[in-house]
Amino acid sequence: MSVFAGIDLGGTHTRFAVMSDDAFVLSEKYVTADLMAAGPKLAGVISRYHDVIGRAGLKPEAVGIGLPATLDADRRVVLSAPNVDGLDGLDVVSLLEGAFAVPITAERDVNFQFFHDMKASGRTPKVALGVYIGTGVGNAVWINGFYTGAHGSAAELGHIPVPGATGTCGCGKVGCLETVCCGRWLKGWQERNAPETPISQIFACHGDHPDIRNFVETAAMGIATAVNIIDPELVFLGGGVLEMPNFPFDTLKTRLLAHARAPFPRDVLEVRLASNLGDSGARGACLYVAGKFGTVQ
Repeated sequence: MSVFAGIDLGGTHTRFAVMSDDAFVLSEKYVTADLMAAGPKLAGVISRYHDVIGRAGLKPEAVGIGLPATLDADRRVVLSAPNVDGLDGLDVVSLLEGAFAVPITAERDVNFQFFHDMKASGRTPKVALGVYIGTGVGNAVWINGFYTGAHGSAAELGHIPVPGATGTCGCGKVGCLETVCCGRWLKGWQERNAPETPISQIFACHGDHPDIRNFVETAAMGIATAVNIIDPELVFLGGGVLEMPNFPFDTLKTRLLAHARAPFPRDVLEVRLASNLGDSGARGACLYVAGKFGTVQ
């Protein structure tokens, strides 16, 4: 029996998944703030992991953990986690290997979500791209493996500069894509322009408004920037914004392809809607460590 576990430590929720003989047998969700309040150095996450594994009655061979953070080039130490206190500077791999007594792989949460989508698609291309528009903009790049850059901080599409954008980003810069193309921007627009409309209904009720149409166009241009740089075979688009009722996915895809370099990659580019499962990050962590330490390929 081959058993692997995945942890997706998100800004709002932390999810645990367990995979046994290539089948997912457990998936649970907890409030991240509650886990982080249990003590320093991931004490709550460690305790909950032991509880989950104990109830599953299985011993994982390895564990993958996804973090809403920038990691160092060796994928061990958290450089910056603006949405979760207590992670900055933490050597997560050493800490969890000591606590769990199994090999640990740490990655950005969006990378494991993206890996799950690739596996669920039935293919692992040489070059692929994932863009997930939720509260912020998540981005993953696959070039025969996760592309993480010279210092571990690659694939930050949400922080490319946008002409005319004047908002201050959570990263401290002014004018990032994330300041004009994410759930936070939509929430601000709703509060200013349509307070009577639930945020979930923005596209259903106001999809023809010039500001909302420009939102989609800005997203298409940002994604096309990444497409034209890395020349992927496959692109996954997802996140909470794209799950909203009446989000114009076909328009986003059409405008993305209009901005893509022709004839390649535009004419052969495959653009797919991501699975957007609540636990896809934890599942992706299981699948990744299974391929790294086990027999799943």
